[in-house]
Amino acid sequence: MLLYVIVALLVVSLPAYIRIRSSPAYRQKATQVVIRQPGQRLLGPPEPIILTGPEDLPFALLSQAAYQRKPDAKAVNTGMCVNADAVLMGMGWKRWEGLDEGELAEKIKTVHLRVEIWWHAEQRKVAVAFGGTVFTNIKDWKANLRWFLPKDGNDEYTVIVRMYGEAFVEEYLDLIHSAGWESVEHVHLFSTGHSLGGGLAQEFAYSLPKNENVPRIDKVYAFDPSPVTGFFSVEKNLREWNANNLFIDRIYERGEILAILRSLMNFIARPSANHPTIRQVRYNLFEDHHNPIAGHSIAELACKLQEQLQVMPEHTNLELSALNKSSGVG
Repeated sequence: MLLYVIVALLVVSLPAYIRIRSSPAYRQKATQVVIRQPGQRLLGPPEPIILTGPEDLPFALLSQAAYQRKPDAKAVNTGMCVNADAVLMGMGWKRWEGLDEGELAEKIKTVHLRVEIWWHAEQRKVAVAFGGTVFTNIKDWKANLRWFLPKDGNDEYTVIVRMYGEAFVEEYLDLIHSAGWESVEHVHLFSTGHSLGGGLAQEFAYSLPKNENVPRIDKVYAFDPSPVTGFFSVEKNLREWNANNLFIDRIYERGEILAILRSLMNFIARPSANHPTIRQVRYNLFEDHHNPIAGHSIAELACKLQEQLQVMPEHTNLELSALNKSSGVG
């Protein structure tokens, strides 16, 4: 009986394997990016990394910065080759520390939520960055496995919906006053994070409380994200209001541990084509694609992406410089 099952699985999987091996996406190079366009289940052909790299780099660094921050700094082995804080400040980003103390900060610590607010004065950008899973922290795994655990209203996702969103609105108003932005019409708001942080960044975008002086999230940059987004933890009307014209990029390294799970989810539920518009962006930057755990590192992704952009040919660097003006790189 077992033999028949094995043969049946081979018959079913062989055509899919051949299709994957023969697709252009399979031959992706380090200088290329592969995109699964909104509403599509399959990856497109390789394209130049210049299309996405300059835009993604600062948000990869923001996600790295949030991940490596206290209270578990000693327990987090980022393996970083880039000082995210220093590079971000060199790009013109500053960290807003208004929510680092007080009752909310203590509540955040109890569920191990790591979240930071960064702003770029010249480009009028504000980014909310969420830290990802610390492998040894049981509270992070409680959030990761919330689909399968009884809901007790006390994990990182619920704190975002019930407490952090309202607090952020107040801090945002203080921030724009401090920045001297008299009009908020042209302020762009983003959220970002890695792994668990990528799921939290998406929920934050869906659950941001309505306020006429606070814009909705323009775009979410979710790196190697968890398939858990807390979508149904947000009240339907608020979720749909925030999802209108929202863009989400789910960005990942080829072969990282959650990639196969997200691919399976694409076939169970086709990625949304609009409201929100969900795109998946695959890099091929790491040398070892056979280590799904190492491939999940946000510090390594940020490092390799920066290196790849720096060694691009001179004519490509001219294009990169032009894109830097809108992306915040350099």
